[in-house]
Amino acid sequence: MFTLFALVVVALSLASAKVEIPDDLKEYIKDLHDSCLEQVGLTEMDHENYDINDKNPKMMCYMKCLMISSKWMSPGDETIQYDFIIDSVHPAVKPLLMPALNKCRDISKGTQECEKAYNFNICLFHADPENWFLI
Repeated sequence: MFTLFALVVVALSLASAKVEIPDDLKEYIKDLHDSCLEQVGLTEMDHENYDINDKNPKMMCYMKCLMISSKWMSPGDETIQYDFIIDSVHPAVKPLLMPALNKCRDISKGTQECEKAYNFNICLFHADPENWFLI
């Protein structure tokens, strides 16, 4: 199983990807996306209309679901698993991910449920807005 290459992090729009995304990775991402939408009670339309600058509680929990499901975050203490991300990210996107990931090493927990996942993603967005998108 691949680590979520895009997770909401420096990722590639599948429609305008700068690298070829393997089909098995696309399938993994779709399955993860569908599962997390269902778990937090969001629709595809909610997802499509989301603006990263909006701290929508359900969308923040969607991001947390993505991160925990892909093992990018520990479920209990919400520790971001940087070593795991680096070791398991798909080689096709690693050169895009690493510069942004290195800018987002000190992420605050925040005060709202699921906010740490949001804070991580907004950091990655600001680090590389050209390549970031929410899966």
